Formats: sequence, structure tokens, C-alpha cells
Amino acid sequence: MSIGGVNLSASMPAQEHDATAEACSAEERILADLVNALLAENVWGTAEAFTDLRQAAFEIPGWRTADTDLVCCQWRIDKEGGHFLAVPVRSAIVQAYRYAGGGVFEVKADLPEKAVRLGPVELLQRLTDSLYAGARKEETASAGGFSEAGEGPARLLQLLRLSLEQTRWTEGYAKRSRQSGLQREDGAERGHGSRLERMWSIIELERRASLRDRPFHPVAKAKGGWTQTEYEAYSAESGLPIRLRWLAVRRSRLISGSGAQDPAGSPFQAPAELLLTPGDRRRVEEAMARLGLAQDEYMALPAHPWQAEAVLPGMLPEELAEGVFVPLEVEAGEYYATSSARSLAPADGGAQHVKLPLGIVSLGAVRYLPAVHMMNAERGQRLLEQARERDPELRRLLSLCDETKWWAYLPVSGDLFADPPRHLSAMIRSYPSGLIGTDGIRLVPMSALAVHGPDHDDHLFDLWLQERGLDASGAAELFREVCLGFFHIILRLFRFGLVPEIHGQNAVLVVRQGEVTGLLLRDHDSVRLHLPWMEKHGIPDPHYKMKPGYPNSLYNETPEKLLVYIQTLGIQVNLYSILESVAGRYQEEESALWHVLKESLSEAILLAELPSEVADLVRRTLFDNPSWPWKHIMKPLLEQTGSPSGSMPSGMGTAVNPFHRCSRVCTDEA
Repeated sequence: MSIGGVNLSASMPAQEHDATAEACSAEERILADLVNALLAENVWGTAEAFTDLRQAAFEIPGWRTADTDLVCCQWRIDKEGGHFLAVPVRSAIVQAYRYAGGGVFEVKADLPEKAVRLGPVELLQRLTDSLYAGARKEETASAGGFSEAGEGPARLLQLLRLSLEQTRWTEGYAKRSRQSGLQREDGAERGHGSRLERMWSIIELERRASLRDRPFHPVAKAKGGWTQTEYEAYSAESGLPIRLRWLAVRRSRLISGSGAQDPAGSPFQAPAELLLTPGDRRRVEEAMARLGLAQDEYMALPAHPWQAEAVLPGMLPEELAEGVFVPLEVEAGEYYATSSARSLAPADGGAQHVKLPLGIVSLGAVRYLPAVHMMNAERGQRLLEQARERDPELRRLLSLCDETKWWAYLPVSGDLFADPPRHLSAMIRSYPSGLIGTDGIRLVPMSALAVHGPDHDDHLFDLWLQERGLDASGAAELFREVCLGFFHIILRLFRFGLVPEIHGQNAVLVVRQGEVTGLLLRDHDSVRLHLPWMEKHGIPDPHYKMKPGYPNSLYNETPEKLLVYIQTLGIQVNLYSILESVAGRYQEEESALWHVLKESLSEAILLAELPSEVADLVRRTLFDNPSWPWKHIMKPLLEQTGSPSGSMPSGMGTAVNPFHRCSRVCTDEA
């Protein structure tokens, strides 16, 4: 099967029921995410019945029927109602019901005692067979892709299989990493301090974050297009170094960002000057000289090694034949993958990271790097800079990566939205020099806080609490500090009519001497805005570049619509994933941590010095409304047609207000 020019079938053998612990752990984790997404999005329609397990007309081995908090959710497969799926669920806070563990079973009225346990793939197959007739048959269609209604379901089934497979690989890497880490700890070659510093390094934290990837997404781990060998070579969780490949590209066919131009508009900084040591730069220059490529006509551009081998020759064959770009057959510059896969961190811990296009399919999107995204990143960065200029507290608390140094191939047609040129580009993301290599300062991606060990026996808070001289009972206080620091900065931006991309992969905590003292933002191409509030503060329209006729979420007509991104990306995805992991590791009640989150939010509303009408809007929307928006992930993938684009398919629905649910749970517990 081919998606966006990428063959997925090569890395997806038929599903095998692996009996290893890694397979069981991977399957249960993905099953939980799948069931929870189906429940939250009401994909199958409202459940026909929620039955007390003790009163069920069937018996499921292993279900804890004595647990009065559990109920059985029944999804009817046929109209007669004698054939259904039974799922143990319990009342929850972030959504009405969540999977309680114990398995999903298929039950038939004529054989209730012969309930069959289903894995994630079998569950999704039952759903697609019921809702999308013929989806499984179309799954085996030719590599040319799909053009009929079953395309989305078929592709999602493949991505789910791949996610299971690659999660098992990941858990194997994690186990080997922990074992080798213990060996190094017991050995004499590294001191205690160096081990701690290594564990707090951005590379190790990104590796930790990648163990979970996008929280609560059942196909988050799927990297369509990579074989197991390639996954191990290029994923963050395997922890292997990546050597950049170098291409020579005609300067006349490149466009670049403002940080790579002189006042006359011609490029003056080359990627090799920023990314490579003097010795490696000479190797690149010598390769160009051997091929007769003059440096005033060609610029050396880095490429991801997999992209250079697997994608570019087939995506841009004419440009390759005509010498628009020329492979230099040079590997130079050692980097490590971050959790986003296409962003790479330097092995020496320096400030210059590099973001490169990848033709893999992840979260339903191709991870290429279009020029328009980098143009919008510059515009988004400038919006955030203007907010900082107008607010002394933001100048103190908010740091920004610089994303103005980028280069992209532009075809003769000048079409910025054409597919092939999106695969030949590069961005250098510069971290603030004062935050890199400074004693006492650590940069902690919030996504790294959403991960605990497979047996709830490991969390980043363990190290943090130890350094603060706190025991496990301090985890809730540490979570409060994370929430308060995050909300304070984001609400200060909100009052200017701005909300950046605040999921855990983009938001990085600045920790000084163990205390949360700020936030670093990276990846600015999706800074959402509400123009009337911006203009009120003298911040002009950035005039984002967008494909004509395509919907966009960057411009929001009302402040309530802008606030949606704090509710969904900021709370339901970012902070709730941290909350869940902290609750699991430290045996905290989720309801208690939701109270901590709510108190932090209330305090931040005051700290952010919001105008009274803005503060009232925030309180009314977040605390008083009975429902909240909910970002859909399953429905958009099921309904996706044609080749994936560069944007993750998404939609919006409604969910319960978690603060209302939290109050109800606490009342019941009392």
C-alpha cells in the first residue's frame, strides 16, 4: 500500500499473537487508547447499555465482578442485539467513561459462555465491518492507494497494526536501555553526577518522550514507511546516532528565511557553517569541488539519510537528472532523533538543532517540511516576540527558539503547495544561548513528564523530587508548579489574542536549580490568533500563507474559539497526560490532581493580570460551562480520503467539563 509516495506494506507483516511480555504490554496500552477514543468520540454510536457487571447475563473470565465501580459497556454489532462487544469501563473525569482494563470481549447470544477476547486490531475490524462495509476487503487493494469510501478505515487498520508492531520494538529498546543504564551505574566508568546530567540531557528526555509519543492516540507509534531496521536506526527511542547526508542544491532554485539572508535578500549563511565542525565543512566543500560544483552556484543542504535514499530519488527524479540537486555522498554531523523524528538534536548538546522533511506517515500525515510552514513559523515567532515586547513578565518568563534560518527548493512553477518540493528543505532551529550549557538550567519537554515505566516504576519526577529533597508525597506539589508556570505564561499570551502550539512536544519547561522558572516554545508554525485582541494591543495581522480553499485553524473569530486550544492541546492532551502518569506512578487519586490543576489555573488567572472581561470569559468557559470541546482523532482518520497531507486529520466534538466531573467524583468519595 502506498501513501503519499510511501510504501507502508513493506513494514507490516500479518499480525502475530506474540506471547512475550512486550507484546502483551503494547497490546493493552493501545487497546486502552483505542477504546477511550471510541467512547469519547461516540464513533460507534451511543452504547446500547451500561450494565452492572454483577447483573450481566454473561460471565467473562478475569473480570472483577466484585468491583462496584465497574460497569459493562455493550456495543451492538447487529440490529437484533444478540451479538455485541462487552467492554469494562468506569466513570471518569476527562470523559464520561474510560476503559477499566480486563479486555474487550465479543459475545453472542447463542453462546454467551464462549466470549472471545479481542485485540485492538480485531476490535477495529469489528467496528469497520459494522460501520464501513467492505473496508477490510479494500485493505488488500493494490499499492496505488484507495479512491473509494473504505479508504480511511483500511488505512487506519494498517496503521494500527504497525503501531502495535513498532510499540513492541520500542518496549524492547526501553528494556535494553534500562539494563545497560543499570550496568553503567554499577560500573566504574561513569560518575554519579555525569549519569544524572546524561539523564537530564535534551537527547535523553526526547528519547523518554518518544516512548509514549502523542498521548492517548492509538496509532501514535506508527511510522509508516520504515522497516524494523530503519525504525531502529532513525527513531528517538533506539538512541542511535544519525549522520546527516549532504546535497548540493542550485542556489537559484532555493528560497530562504530571513535569518539566512542579507539585507539584499541573497543567502549569506549556509547550513554547513551552522551545523558542522570546520573539519566536516572541509569534507563537504571538497566533495563539491570534486564534482565541479561552484559554491557561488550551489549550496550544501543537509538531508535525513533515509530521505536521501528512499524518497528524494523517486520524488524529484527530473531535478536529480538535471543537476538541480546533486548527492555529495558525504556524511557529516552527528545528531540524534527527537520524539518528533524529523527534528534532530546535536550530539554535542549545542544550540543548533535541525529539522528535516521525512516522507514517513505519522498520525495520518506525511512529515514533509513545506516552505509555507516555515514562512508561517517566522510569522508566528514574530507574533510571540511582539507579545514579549509588550509584557515585562513574558520577557522574563517566555523564551523562544529562533526559526528564521531555513532553505527550501522552489520549482520553476513557483508552486509552494506542490508535493515534491516539500521533501527537499531544511530548517535550523536555534535554541537561546543563555539556556544551553548553562549550569543549573535544564530544558524539560513536557512530553517527557507524561511517561512512566511499564510497571509504574519509573518517572522523571523521581529524579526531580530527589534533587529537591522531597519524597514521593511531594509529587502533587511538583505537578502544581508545572501547571502554574504553564498556565501563567499561556494566559498572558491569550490576553494578547495568541495561543501557540502547546502540546507537550512543543512546550519545554525551563527549570533552574530544580524550580520551574519559565517556558521555552519551539515550532511556531501554528500560533493561533484572535485578530481583534491582537489589534487592540498593536499587533498586526501576520498574513499567514494558506492554501486557497482549505480550512484553517490559525484565525479564530471569537476568543472562545481561541481558548479551545488551551482546553484541548494544553489541558486534555498535555497536562492530563502528565496528570495520568503522576497518578499511576505515585498512587495519587486523579480527582485530587484535577483539583490541583484547577487551583493552579485559578491562581494563574490572577497572576496573568487579565482584564476583568477576559478573566470572566476564561472562568465562565472553563469552570461554568457544562461541556468542553474534544479534539477528535479517530473519526477524521476513518473519514480520510485520498493521499495524506502534511497536516494531521482532526475534528472537534464535545465532552464533559472535567472540573464538573471532578467535583462530582470528590462528592461521591466523601
